[in-house]
Amino acid sequence: MKNKAIHPLSVDAKLVRLIALVEQLVAIQLYVGGATQPEIADNLDMSVGKVNSMVKGVKPPKEKHGKR
Repeated sequence: MKNKAIHPLSVDAKLVRLIALVEQLVAIQLYVGGATQPEIADNLDMSVGKVNSMVKGVKPPKEKHGKR
């Protein structure tokens, strides 16, 4: 059986996708935990619009959201 060479770009593409998924999971957890979208954007160094699209459809607990 021949060993297939792994193209380095395919590994890079997978890592980029994995990083994007981890960022989304962190954004969702912060949002559910009560952080506002601008706070999440500041913490993750991204735009509020990107955070908004990441947490679209996620409903945070009403009693915690935006309150400290």
